[in-house]
Amino acid sequence: MSLLKRFFSALSPDPKEVEAETRKWWVTCKTCGHSKNLWEVGGVRYKATGTKASRGFCSKCGQKRWLKIHKRDEV
Repeated sequence: MSLLKRFFSALSPDPKEVEAETRKWWVTCKTCGHSKNLWEVGGVRYKATGTKASRGFCSKCGQKRWLKIHKRDEV
């Protein structure tokens, strides 16, 4: 294996590890309180910290709303 391939393979994370980490994160509508798992809605958070606010579509409200992206224990 070339030096360049070894370098980049060391940087790429294991997909199972990324999925396991992302499944700890939830998306909650700030208007109605509806929550969904981030992995199931197609998002990825890997080696992230803190809470994030993002504008997105709430599947329950049917409108664009402010969404809170947080770890489940931070509800």
